Amino acid sequence: MEKGVEIKMKSAFITVCGRANVGKSTLMNALIGEKVSIISNKPQTTRNKITGIYNASGVQLVFIDTPGIHEPKNKLGEHMLKEIGAALDEVDIILLVAECRKPGRQEMNLLSRFRGRTVILVLNKIDKVPKKDVAEAIMAYSDIFEFRSVVPVSALKKDGIDIIMNEILALAEDGEAYYPEDSYTSQTVRQMASEIVREKILRNMYEEIPHGIAVEPIVFRERQNKNGETVTDIVMNIICEREAHKGMIIGKNGNMLKKIASYAREDIEKLLQTKVYLECHVKVKENWRDNEKIINELGIYNE
Repeated sequence: MEKGVEIKMKSAFITVCGRANVGKSTLMNALIGEKVSIISNKPQTTRNKITGIYNASGVQLVFIDTPGIHEPKNKLGEHMLKEIGAALDEVDIILLVAECRKPGRQEMNLLSRFRGRTVILVLNKIDKVPKKDVAEAIMAYSDIFEFRSVVPVSALKKDGIDIIMNEILALAEDGEAYYPEDSYTSQTVRQMASEIVREKILRNMYEEIPHGIAVEPIVFRERQNKNGETVTDIVMNIICEREAHKGMIIGKNGNMLKKIASYAREDIEKLLQTKVYLECHVKVKENWRDNEKIINELGIYNE
């Protein structure tokens, strides 16, 4: 860069929102180009605001992935709804992610809140439905709200991602970089490693268990092994609500826990770029999702 030449910076804050299991996290990961949010086919996989950061020459886009819209059944669910509300209030652009069908009650409630806001409708999973369903969904939504644009996509196949990005870039305004240009998330490595372990539980366990689990990092330290290689020692507590669930997470002869830890270790090694020694323990804290003290101790919503 020539001395005295100032590069103008454009930036924008974008919330990714919608009902549970419509592909919000998959979409954000595709937009960022990095795995920022964990993914599973279980609703409410995302529990809090996850910030993903897109950096290019002269532009920084800050994306906030939110929990899926749902009816809260406990204190944890109430926290999740608060996270959504805060994320909607503090951004420039809203990406409403929906499937290719007529808007339901949850979408209608969101749209009533979005009056006067800049909203891009993202109709996801177009690879799974006939083209007529896509066209009908576009018409149904366009009849009830004036969107900045409507973009049909397949986030999983990254089809249409460039169109969304171009729409957002056109809306970015003169501003500043809020994060270092080499950052792609505001999460700490501890948080990301904990979420990786939770993702592996979500992907390998039955429906009744995953929502009742949390992952707490206990030990997270680097050392040099005898060969001079860097090794990261990690100890995680997997928190569940019932003794019966503890047994299922551990599995026969410890096989389920070993499977979870093995898959998680592989991903954490890619994240940290070091060898990882991962040790997981399962602890029972009954009804922790309704216990404000435990939720705070687990640090799920600590900024």
